[in-house]
Amino acid sequence: MRAEKKTAKKPRSWSQFKHERFKKSPDEAIEYLKSSLEENGDVPELVIEAIRGVSEAFGISIEQIARKAGKTPSTIHKALSKDGNPTLATLTAVLKTLGLKLSVKKVS
Repeated sequence: MRAEKKTAKKPRSWSQFKHERFKKSPDEAIEYLKSSLEENGDVPELVIEAIRGVSEAFGISIEQIARKAGKTPSTIHKALSKDGNPTLATLTAVLKTLGLKLSVKKVS
């Protein structure tokens, strides 16, 4: 009787973990995005990364976002890239395609 070799599981990246977790729990994805906006509002790259991660977890492609937002895929791709700097109009359009909206609250 031969012993079977156990292969070590490849560790998941943080990105893979988030994607799997948010796909299972959209509410958790929304809370993650909300927290990112609250905690990292002064670091746009982190907010954009969070938006991109949530859209990917929801299975919404750049092309789908662009079509629903009335923007070109190039505009959305640039806006959600690591160096993205979307206009408010693009940001609100992207959030709307995710079923979300931007809100404001007083800083305590």
